[in-house]
Amino acid sequence: MTLLEPFRVARQTEPPRPFQPPLNLSQGNSFTRMLATKVVASVRQESAESIAARLWPHDRVLAELVERAASAPAMTTVTGWAAELAQRVVSDALQALGPVSAAAKLAQLGLALNLDNRATTIVVPTLVADATRASFVAEGDPIPVRQLVTSGSILNLTQVAAIAVLTREMVESSNAEALITDALVRSAGLALDAALFDANAATSARPAGIRYGISTSSASNNADMAEAFFQDMSTLLGVVGAVGGTGPYALVAGLGHVGAAFVRGRQPAFLNWLISPAIGDVIIAVAAPALALAISPDPIVETSKATSLHMDTAPQPIGSTGPHRSVWQTDSLAIKVRWPVSWALRDPRGVAWLTPAWK
Repeated sequence: MTLLEPFRVARQTEPPRPFQPPLNLSQGNSFTRMLATKVVASVRQESAESIAARLWPHDRVLAELVERAASAPAMTTVTGWAAELAQRVVSDALQALGPVSAAAKLAQLGLALNLDNRATTIVVPTLVADATRASFVAEGDPIPVRQLVTSGSILNLTQVAAIAVLTREMVESSNAEALITDALVRSAGLALDAALFDANAATSARPAGIRYGISTSSASNNADMAEAFFQDMSTLLGVVGAVGGTGPYALVAGLGHVGAAFVRGRQPAFLNWLISPAIGDVIIAVAAPALALAISPDPIVETSKATSLHMDTAPQPIGSTGPHRSVWQTDSLAIKVRWPVSWALRDPRGVAWLTPAWK
């Protein structure tokens, strides 16, 4: 035995190491990092490229975003720009909203689109689910010709907006990404839920809620709460099943109803319970393919270090009655985000709702 043989044996018997991803692949959320990069760059008066390189040197997607955004706008027809990156950041945006927004989780189950900041409308094909549209035909027999639906759902350019005030210490700390995301994304997510799941008509500022024009289904009045639960589930899924096929399906409710649902029965794999505090006592069933939601991967972020704000949810002019704050005097930063987002229901049969008697 030579002196090197023991080392050869040790090397041969060493267990295989787990796969290590290359350093240039990001394990974080490029969308929230992009938001933080824009804000920190404004405060420190540096380029977004230098901030991204210093804080997240291994995030290749973020580097591509800030570098290309500075040189050319995102275009879905340009290979190497929005063609590859936009959908990734749309996915990251929905994941960032997910912890606070049932609407974002629902979009991940359905049709999620990229809403370009310069687009005015997106036309989405109507969801056609009708067994009479096709037929079995014997050999040599003529194939029936039918007029299919050629119109589509229109997603108009709308936006959710928010202004938040953070201190300079918050923005310049190592927790900048988490704090900026919490201040801006959480508010946007709750606002998205409140609008998407309501029954209000469309206005110039927002699309119609998905319950608009859809009558409530009859809730069970069974005195046995467990039986009432199963009857209500059967009612809701019986409606949306007409267009949803094998799913996925979502049931949106408040935390209390979701908790009660899991206590009363096992939940099938095709069914997704989503929690939203914005919908009150109702339960909404949605066939995910029936909803199209478009969101911009690049929200417009603006900051100000020398302004006065009316600190109220109802906007008022400066000088009116109410609390005011000078961000310059308090060494703070006002962050304004305008986030293009829109949605449309591709088939009204894809939504059903009721107010259950069980709790």
